[in-house]
Amino acid sequence: MPLDFELTEEQKLMQQTAREFALKEIRPKAKEIEEKGEFPWDLYRKCAAQGYIGMTWPEEYGGQGLNMFDAMLVVYELVKADPPVATAILAGTFGADMIAEAGTHEQKSKWLPKLAKGEITSAGCFTEPAGGSDISRFLDTRAEKIGDNWVINGTKQFITNGTTASVFVTLVQTDMKVDRPYRGQTEFVIEKTPNVEARKYEDKMGWFASPTAEVRFNDVRVTDDDILGGPSNLNRGFYIGMMFLDSTRTAIGWQSAAVAEAALEQAVSYCSEREAFGRKIGGFQALAFRIVEMATQIEMLKSLCYRAAWMVQKARENPALYGEESVKIASMAKWFGAKTAVQACDLAIDIYAGYGYVESDLERWYRFAKSLEIVEGTKEVQKNVIARLLLGRELTRTF
Repeated sequence: MPLDFELTEEQKLMQQTAREFALKEIRPKAKEIEEKGEFPWDLYRKCAAQGYIGMTWPEEYGGQGLNMFDAMLVVYELVKADPPVATAILAGTFGADMIAEAGTHEQKSKWLPKLAKGEITSAGCFTEPAGGSDISRFLDTRAEKIGDNWVINGTKQFITNGTTASVFVTLVQTDMKVDRPYRGQTEFVIEKTPNVEARKYEDKMGWFASPTAEVRFNDVRVTDDDILGGPSNLNRGFYIGMMFLDSTRTAIGWQSAAVAEAALEQAVSYCSEREAFGRKIGGFQALAFRIVEMATQIEMLKSLCYRAAWMVQKARENPALYGEESVKIASMAKWFGAKTAVQACDLAIDIYAGYGYVESDLERWYRFAKSLEIVEGTKEVQKNVIARLLLGRELTRTF
């Protein structure tokens, strides 16, 4: 039976509505928002009112109950309108998908409705100063059990929404005696208190509307009830986090495709307008071939993203059957997607030349695209993940 890439009428309407909203509400304000360097609360709440925040969460907790593929159709349209600002908005609930997937009813009821309404933001805290993308090591952020409380101390780095978040889903070392460090890690749902301090990074390369911060936990007291999913998930935090990363890496693949296609469309349009040496620059074969190659690469990426969204959804339904394949395809989408986004922006700026380098959307998008190669695990980490699944852990144990 042949594959059918045709969207349903409902999906087409969803896509069109998201596109119209993004072009009306996000694109006209994007440059001003980036210049201010502040989280766009007003747009965040407008997106929430449209149902674009927490799209895959259950309806009983304020979400839309969409599957991964349908949610990504919306993400694509929002990001294509203006990549850095739209992604800042969509990342406002970073980490909360873990609550939606693995949290207790009490944790979901407390946090998800507020997030879905755009009232608060959340943060997922993994990266540490000494470890970077390596979260399988013994973490420096640790919890000690004292009576009925866990006392958490440590520092997390490069945390999205660090200065705006009301809740921090945080990976913590709870057992230092295990043979493999990741077997002694736990995810805690930590509420913002004076003992949680955040320092915003002011000198970023781009993505200015999304606040990135260092977050310190100073004698933060939590209980077993604050373990993500409850006490039965003690020391299972690493595995929960890995499941979460499949979704976020797939989302980055879709975001990358949107960035790449937006940049290419601007480049194609400019080729039909700009004249040099007595003709439209699109008439130069060398330039036309570069556009053809990039358009083909973007189509390949979009097909990969379709498969990744389908695979992640299948893995949620049946982890035993689809789990490893989901991990592999999600990492491929993230790595290849970010690479393509950077290359597409680079091509567009080459075509615009000086006009692309100064006072243009392209220079903002270019700087944002580079962040996609770093967040949720660097490109080298993605290649390591893919290699282990293709070649086996024994052969790649030195990676």
